[in-house]
Amino acid sequence: MTYYPDLTPYVYWPECVVGDQPYPDGVEVLNVGWLEAGHDFPTFEGDPDPQFLKNLITLVADHSVCATRGFHDCDQRHMDGEDFQFQSDDGRDLFLGSAEVHVVTPDGRWLIAPNLVVHYVRDHGYRPPEEFVEAVEAMRVAPVTPSP
Repeated sequence: MTYYPDLTPYVYWPECVVGDQPYPDGVEVLNVGWLEAGHDFPTFEGDPDPQFLKNLITLVADHSVCATRGFHDCDQRHMDGEDFQFQSDDGRDLFLGSAEVHVVTPDGRWLIAPNLVVHYVRDHGYRPPEEFVEAVEAMRVAPVTPSP
């Protein structure tokens, strides 16, 4: 995975098109959850809020965008044989590391996370910035302009 510190300007795939539109002009687009081994990250004290995690899984399952043809694996330490792919509550397989999740803050900033963020939160205790947590809890997904 490519590392970008949280809340820094997003530069990973600026030409990604969602619907018919790239990232909108004039909107601040920021990174969240682009983790990589060798870089520390904040963690929750205890487990993350169950509703936040449930909403995050739903966003990854239903609102992943900018899919790629390949996968980024998690390079954090794992137990032998641990698999970071898993099923959603309704039994759908989630293939992580191949797309992004876009959420919006109340002030209109877009926060872009790799869909692998759900694994980082669930299995590594990663605590995203409060702005991201709030947007996920509100299920405030960035708009997609549909094709005609």
